[in-house]
Amino acid sequence: MKRITLLVLLIPLTFIELFLCTAFLPMSWQHSVNDHIASLLFRPGDMTPTTHPLLGAEIDQVLQEHPGLRFSLYAVTLELLLLNTLAIRSVWRRWRGVTTPRLHRLTDL
Repeated sequence: MKRITLLVLLIPLTFIELFLCTAFLPMSWQHSVNDHIASLLFRPGDMTPTTHPLLGAEIDQVLQEHPGLRFSLYAVTLELLLLNTLAIRSVWRRWRGVTTPRLHRLTDL
């Protein structure tokens, strides 16, 4: 039962990792990936509320005008990517039953 729970946890973590990695792709590729994700998640008959028709273009424009904001956004994305990677590593090791060796004290050397 524990292995199934860890596997169920590992699958969404992997998808989150892939989604976070798309942030470092060129903008045209990001839009293409996001459009494909949206087509997979929402059926053609679904009506999703659009808050602003050009919201993505305005966000891209602001990020181009303010490089400090873009750098901060990349830094936060990189931190989330690192934390998610560590979570995947932890879940994977527990799923396989591998334990990390304990570090010895300096006096034990």
